[in-house]
Parts: sequence; C-alpha cells; structure tokens
Amino acid sequence: MLYRDSIRSFVARCFLTTCHPRRISRRFAVFAVLLAASFALAPSAKAAKVSKQTDFGQNVYIFNPNMPLSQIQATVDTIANQQVSNQFGPQRYALLFEPGTYGSSTNPLNFQIGYYTSVAGLGQSPGDVVINGSIDVYNQCLGTNNCIALINFWRSLSNLTINVNTPNFGCYNGEFWAVSQAAPMRRVLLNGPVTLMDYCTNPSFASGGFIADSEFDSSKVINGS
Repeated sequence: MLYRDSIRSFVARCFLTTCHPRRISRRFAVFAVLLAASFALAPSAKAAKVSKQTDFGQNVYIFNPNMPLSQIQATVDTIANQQVSNQFGPQRYALLFEPGTYGSSTNPLNFQIGYYTSVAGLGQSPGDVVINGSIDVYNQCLGTNNCIALINFWRSLSNLTINVNTPNFGCYNGEFWAVSQAAPMRRVLLNGPVTLMDYCTNPSFASGGFIADSEFDSSKVINGS
C-alpha cells in the first residue's frame, strides 16, 4: 500500500506541475524501482498468506509424524467411537496424514473407520505415508448372531502404505476391510494378512466394496463371505 501511494503521489505531482527533464528522469527511475518492487512484493505477500492457511474446518484433522502417537490414537479413536454406528448422523470427517511413518513394530497405530470418514495420505505416492498397524472396518452386530458388513457404507481409504501389525488382537489378526457399497480403497499398499470379510462374528456377510490401484503384498488375502 505504501509503494502504491508513493507512485500515485509522484504521478499526480508530475502531471499537475512543470517537471525539470533531469528531475523527471530521476523521478521516473525512482518510479520504475517502486513499480518493480510493488509487483515483486505483491505475489510473495499473497503466497505467504496462502501458506499460512491451515484452517480446513473443525472436522478435518491433519496429522504429522512429529505429533505424539498417543495424541493421534486418541483422536482417531474418538472419531471412530462416534462414527462406527452413526449411519444417519450429520457429521463428516477427513483424517489426513502428512508424509512420514506412524506407529512402530512395538507401538502400532490401529484404528477403525466409521461412517462418513475418509482417511488419506498426503504424499505424492502411497509409499510416502506408512502406517505400522491397521485401519479396519468390522461387522456391525444388529442382534444375536446377526453381525454383518452389509451396511458398512460411506467411508474411504487412499494413498498410503499399511504394514499390518495387530498384536494381541485375537481373532482380529490382520487388516480387516469388511465393507459394502460406497467404501473405496484406492492407491493402498498392504503388507501383511488382509481379509475382506469379518469372519470373527457370525454370519459375517459382506458385499461390494471397491479396490483400485492397490497392491496386497501377502499370500493370505481372504475374499468372502
């Protein structure tokens, strides 16, 4: 704003008064410098403003590897506890992971995805974000002996790598992705046991799901039910 005001003031004085030729040349030299400075500074100021934009809404969570794993675990568990059975609720969530590694062989990151929740890595390729643990979808039990995945809609997983690690999970050993329609998995690398049905509770019906541009690096992939 200061540069623009200076330029406007100079132009007004020069056109409303008689300017000496030498003064004009000197003043136009100053004008040129100020004009160049104004154009040079304007884009950088705009870029700085954009780079500081971090508020994507209260339901968008962006995690980075420097955050305590306990904090990440508590956040994703709180959202899962709300959304796993929240089929008709208004809440929507995005859980986004910056490039890096989350969890370890001794302290894995394991969590569930419920309704209206998207989990994605923010790297250029799936290998840029690594989860040591699991990101799961289990059956929903609608009564005695009526545990199914037929209503596990509206959730997604994309652009990351999962090194499956589920210690002391009993029957739920492996990556469980028991979903139905509108639950895509895209650009995911899975290292370890994977099941596309939740066989731990009966009758374990699953239907649909969509997987694309993904690789399961395991000799044990269960398709069913």
